[in-house]
Amino acid sequence: MMTSETDALVLLQRVAKHGDASLQCREVSLRLSADQQHLTLSRYSEDYSPEGLEWVERQHRISVSELIRWVIKQGEPQVLVQGRESQRTSA
Repeated sequence: MMTSETDALVLLQRVAKHGDASLQCREVSLRLSADQQHLTLSRYSEDYSPEGLEWVERQHRISVSELIRWVIKQGEPQVLVQGRESQRTSA
């Protein structure tokens, strides 16, 4: 069973057939913790073959504030919109 849940953002879902008898299913999803302090990236795979089924789920967790600091440090800042408004005085 894939890890999809209603509270997860599915980033990737793929099914691939290899040869005549094997099938590979992959899913990558992102989920915010209930307290909104951590993000969890889940990677799930299923491999079906005549020999049986193998599945693995890996999870990577990071604090949201640590991730935001990393993005700011690593990313290139861009100004998308900038403006200035002056206050009008009534005569």
